[in-house]
Amino acid sequence: MYRRKGEVSVVAATAMRRGSIVKRRRARCVVILAAAIMLLGAGSAMADLVGLPASGTQVNNDPANGIDPNQNAGQSDVVGGSLTGGARVPWAAFEQKSGSSQQIFVRAFKGAFINGQWVTQGQSLNIDPNAEAEAPTIDFAGPGRTVPWVTWYEPSAKLGGKLQIFASRFNAAANHWVPEGQDRGSGVPSLNIHTDKDAENPALAGGAAVAGKDPVPWVAWQEQDGNVNGSGNHDQIFVSKGIKQATANAPCTAVKPSAATSVSLFCFQQVGLDRLDPNGGSSSTGDPTLNIDPSRDGVEPDIVFTGPNDTVAWVLWYEKDQSHLGLRNNEQVFAAKIVADPSADGGFHWQAVGGGTAGPPVQINPLDTMGQNGFGNCAVSVAAEDACSLNANPAHDAEDPSVAAGTLTPGNPTVPWATWSEDTGNGRHAIFVSRLVGGTHFELFNGGAPISDPHHDATNPDITFFGNTPYVSWLENRGGHNLGFVGHFDTNGVFIVDTPGGVRLIGSGARAHLLDDKRAPISSPCTADPFTSDGSNCQIAAVNAPFFLFTTVGSPQRLFAQAVAGGVSCALFPGCTVTVTQTGNSAVISSQLAQNDTVGILVQRIVRFTRIHGKRIPVVQTIGKVPLGKHRHGHLRIRWNLKVNGRRLGRGKYLITLRGFDRNHILLGTTKPVILTVH
Repeated sequence: MYRRKGEVSVVAATAMRRGSIVKRRRARCVVILAAAIMLLGAGSAMADLVGLPASGTQVNNDPANGIDPNQNAGQSDVVGGSLTGGARVPWAAFEQKSGSSQQIFVRAFKGAFINGQWVTQGQSLNIDPNAEAEAPTIDFAGPGRTVPWVTWYEPSAKLGGKLQIFASRFNAAANHWVPEGQDRGSGVPSLNIHTDKDAENPALAGGAAVAGKDPVPWVAWQEQDGNVNGSGNHDQIFVSKGIKQATANAPCTAVKPSAATSVSLFCFQQVGLDRLDPNGGSSSTGDPTLNIDPSRDGVEPDIVFTGPNDTVAWVLWYEKDQSHLGLRNNEQVFAAKIVADPSADGGFHWQAVGGGTAGPPVQINPLDTMGQNGFGNCAVSVAAEDACSLNANPAHDAEDPSVAAGTLTPGNPTVPWATWSEDTGNGRHAIFVSRLVGGTHFELFNGGAPISDPHHDATNPDITFFGNTPYVSWLENRGGHNLGFVGHFDTNGVFIVDTPGGVRLIGSGARAHLLDDKRAPISSPCTADPFTSDGSNCQIAAVNAPFFLFTTVGSPQRLFAQAVAGGVSCALFPGCTVTVTQTGNSAVISSQLAQNDTVGILVQRIVRFTRIHGKRIPVVQTIGKVPLGKHRHGHLRIRWNLKVNGRRLGRGKYLITLRGFDRNHILLGTTKPVILTVH
């Protein structure tokens, strides 16, 4: 189901199938003909886009610390985190030009929506200050998830000029970034499997494979390796996990790919079964590539932890270019999870799970050296490879995957939710969303339809959860410009676009033209991990909303941040529930409020019901908003006279959503809507 939030249109469910939309021009005509404005699937209240900071000024602006706003910003990443285990705030890692070099910097947003500011954390992370460092990713690990980590890549002159993967952790007491990993030569702590081969595009997740243990950094990346059937090196997907040593600068004994001394406290151990000869084909004594088809390129991985207690690491990536095993040549998205295996490097092998692995019988696809081509069950045939892929259509190109942990139901274990860009068969790409079902396979969400406008080429999605609500960002090419979009699935499973027309710059209101081939990364202060009870027990954050970054084109390229305020928040309203009970000529509104705030309700009349993807969804007409004043935290019991804008509600069914606001009248969050029948 695809719907632009805020479009004034009467939309039939049949017109929404497979991503078809009613355009604004047609919608205006419908408004003229219709007596009422109806919105479909109003399972969540309207969101507000708020600048971080509220003035809308750029993130990459701190000349005193080497961040010149008049030089280009580039690729970025964002995550919610806290150095103390308290309420989480946005942390951004980004590329920043500095003369002929490019640096990696990290800034954190301190304060609330109105008075918050970005504060630089430490110094540039570059190993070589004269190098061009690229593709930073950021997450938190350590006790209570209180230690920021960043990964990136840059060339190392000390290691032959090859591109190396690096990781650093933040020492908050010293306001300093500490490089970690084995000394791979001349004191350079590269994570590469082979330092004489190029590696790039790292992804980072803080996680623990054993419940209750402190999370450690797990890093996935692509690196040149192998020579399958004489085809030469191709990008392979590798994963390493951090191992904390008892003492600093100790040897990383029995650790692969290197047992050398750590430059600080951590070693990095490669993970998986050895499958690929560094200069050949299948080999059980080679390197632990995750590629389904190691004879072609595996690129742009992402990594996350899900499952009971979030102890299962998952990696997503896509493979492209010509196969030298007689398999697919088009781009395909794949996913694999860790499975305990004492014979494998790091104690785990990888098992591929795709859209066709449910069976019967259920397919078990370890990434090993078995099968006809020596690279596991997924590589024995095109049909097997297709079953292991996540593509909506395995014959179409699919790329740019991203993954997040989440669950729609509080208390249920999280599963991986994936999003990617796929050619729909007409040369245009659309954004699809899928999630693991039954532990055996991935199923497309949204009824199998894309969430993006199918009339425009859509690329580079990212996905996160805010509590139990999935949010997705992506780019669409319109009129030769890349515009950024953000949307979410409401409580009815209807996808709502929160940025109709594209992301706009705060202040000017102009549409932001974004860099090509760069995500608008998105995260939230209430993501799914053991410290938030998988999003059902988050602390109320100063920025209590999903937030995203985007980099604009032009000279200079500028980095901005915004928040999508007003989503369902179980932190603000514990349980996310509200009850509204009519008693005579009034109604009693009951809920729980976690902090002192101003509250109000959104009132929508239910005109009829329709079915979307098998669900009964209300079609509603917005009546108005009712302010209910300031209230103390705890149990709310408010009597309402059933009036909106001075007029009493008539008989019928209404959708009521309780909303909370901060002292600056910014919408902090809502409950799930509830149906009220007025007699």
